[in-house]
Amino acid sequence: LGAAALAAGRNVTAGEAYARASLFYHFGQFMAFEDLDAKARAAARKVELYRLAAPLLDPPAEMVVVPFEDGELRAFLRVPKGEGKYPLALIIPGSDSTKEEFPAFERHFHARGVATLSLDGPGQGEGRSMGTLRPDIGPAVEAAIRSMEAHPRLSGKVALVGMAFGGFLALRAAASVQKLAGVVSINGFFDLGGFWDALPQVYRDNMRFSLGGADVRERADRFTLARCPPSTIPALILHGGRDKIFPPSEALKCADICGRGAELHVFEDGNHVCNNIPWLYRPLVADWVAERLGA
Repeated sequence: LGAAALAAGRNVTAGEAYARASLFYHFGQFMAFEDLDAKARAAARKVELYRLAAPLLDPPAEMVVVPFEDGELRAFLRVPKGEGKYPLALIIPGSDSTKEEFPAFERHFHARGVATLSLDGPGQGEGRSMGTLRPDIGPAVEAAIRSMEAHPRLSGKVALVGMAFGGFLALRAAASVQKLAGVVSINGFFDLGGFWDALPQVYRDNMRFSLGGADVRERADRFTLARCPPSTIPALILHGGRDKIFPPSEALKCADICGRGAELHVFEDGNHVCNNIPWLYRPLVADWVAERLGA
């Protein structure tokens, strides 16, 4: 559909089709761990298709290469149309989600005058070239922010938004990254090891893939906020009351450690990442971020 639309000069339709195809490949491989070669092929196809979609989206998505350690991370920047400079929402994926997943989420920020940078951190998406997930994504976030400092259409104001496992990573990073205007954790957690025994088997498979190695249980204990200094920036904590992966009680613990307090919403009917109520949580997040950034 995308190829046919592009040949006919229907660029909007082509961009939407390529982005949707990329998303289908993403969810096709999302929790499939029985054939890692097939999973890798589907993930590569996802990346390929999104790159076709990127320049056709509204606003377009620009590939950003972020120098980091001895390699590079990749992200997609989307800036609203119009004159002036825009603040930035830096979006962090979860344990098996990636930057290509977010066009429908990003549009809520663009409509409120906020640019978006969706980043594959170490161990995420294309960032798996740098190994498995790390407890502290702060240095990668700082590298991404530095790469945006000279961009002529960005104001320099930044908020972090983390999805699921990325909700933990965002809160962990916020404890060390300077000059953030706010941080959002959507169905994150406080201490992965604390509820490890209650995780469903499919998510333990996810953790073996994302954290790596036979010592995954020991690695899980490193993913905690218990030993982090409290963040002093404004925080928004969201969680679904029906989340069967990360318990809603984790959201309460996350809110408690925020040094300036946090705005907390536990949606009784929400599932993991509140994906069954996007109409409720996505505008709330975008409004909160836009207000903190002065968009």
